[in-house]
Amino acid sequence: MRVRRAVASAAIVGALVLSPSVAFGYGAEDYTDTGTASTTTPAPGQSFTIRVVGPAGAGVTLTITSSANIPDSAIQIAGTKSLTRTTDASGVAVFTVTLNQAGTFTAVVTDTESGEVLSTQTFQVAGSIAEAPGGNLSSTGSEVLPLALGAGAVLVLGSGAVVYARRRQHAHG
Repeated sequence: MRVRRAVASAAIVGALVLSPSVAFGYGAEDYTDTGTASTTTPAPGQSFTIRVVGPAGAGVTLTITSSANIPDSAIQIAGTKSLTRTTDASGVAVFTVTLNQAGTFTAVVTDTESGEVLSTQTFQVAGSIAEAPGGNLSSTGSEVLPLALGAGAVLVLGSGAVVYARRRQHAHG
């Protein structure tokens, strides 16, 4: 009886010790799709998907970065710029991404268990409004201060003319 318990205990302990190594038993070669994007040239604000297919129950992280002059707030992956998902029973993980500003973005898909990079993709988001030479949009609108000063001057001159006309009329009559 004691021998059976000892063997069963050893088997359970061995299974527990070896179970974490099963998670490291796969790598990039076990993924049949390391990150296919529905588009690589989305418009600003257009959502697109990145699909990863690999072992069932595997953790996959998608991280999006942008060029230095684009704020992180222009990136949305369910509200963040990095998101980890676990593949479903079929081994599929789908990320929905929205890039809200024109620029160049890089998406990196990594296996969360091993840290191995599965794929790297570049996304070019074109601006919806044509940019002027030099990279800036043309200036629209006007400066209000000169108009306000001109209107004030006309008002002062008009008030002065009314006062002068009344004094002159009062003096003659």
